[in-house]
Amino acid sequence: MLLLSACAIIAITPLAMMRALAGQWLLAGLDAVIVLGMLLVLRYNLRHQHSLAARLSSASFYSIAGITMVYFKLDVMVYWLFPVVIANFFLLSLRQAIVINCAVLLVIAPAVSGFTNPSEPIDFYVALILVCAFAGIFSWKTEDQRQQLEQLAHHDPLTGMGNRRKLFSKLGPNNAKYTGSMVLMDLDHFKAINDELGHERGDTILQQISALMTNKLRQSDELYRYGGEEFLVVLNNTGLSNACRIAELLRREINEQLSITASFGCAQKHPDEDWDSWIARADKALYQAKNEGRNCVRPAPTNTDCESADALP
Repeated sequence: MLLLSACAIIAITPLAMMRALAGQWLLAGLDAVIVLGMLLVLRYNLRHQHSLAARLSSASFYSIAGITMVYFKLDVMVYWLFPVVIANFFLLSLRQAIVINCAVLLVIAPAVSGFTNPSEPIDFYVALILVCAFAGIFSWKTEDQRQQLEQLAHHDPLTGMGNRRKLFSKLGPNNAKYTGSMVLMDLDHFKAINDELGHERGDTILQQISALMTNKLRQSDELYRYGGEEFLVVLNNTGLSNACRIAELLRREINEQLSITASFGCAQKHPDEDWDSWIARADKALYQAKNEGRNCVRPAPTNTDCESADALP
């Protein structure tokens, strides 16, 4: 948004100066008003970057400015509509851009009918619609690729669950008041499984673990692959006792269904505790489970056991 506004200001300002020097005061004045409006839009965007209101305000202003120029001097200004409709696809979602560009096409229809050559309105509309179509296709493909890249960046390709990057994007400074518990799980003797049965079998087990845990957890819970054979569960609005109960259920199901064992460490987030400390306490509880014979659940010490009433279905 900021780049589009800056480019428009840089492009139009010299035109306003040239028209003023040529004595075209009305056109120069219109250009000056548009530049001033873009400066205000730029200032607003600096304060509200990436917000829907900022994108809509920019697209609306560009569209209104383009329509005004067409009605002001059709033969000279009509070409400014081409960058306007393209900019709308950059600023808005595909559907929003299509709606606002269709509105622009309808509003300018009376002005465009004023072309001296009867074929010019048809030529103009065909050209503008083609530009909209090409820009829309580019916008759609770009958004599709962005979603694919985001999927690759935030999800583990083997299990399909969230990875560390996605976890750390959730565990941000804006969630300091978050309440809930964390379960950190590590499969016991997984290296031996890989060595004896092969990595392909190990990958299959990881996929089975992911499916089993996803099945047993609630919709409000969040499951991540934290490391090679480590999994992390964020239990929203859940106290330590309930977290341990859920971990014990998962431990039994993994042992019974897959004939392998796993160790669990549970920790409830303290008020105003940072995320690093919370994960470190869950990790310490996990190591305690490992040191006490594996295949068990161990809670991290806490003085703030606030239970949640929610439970597994």
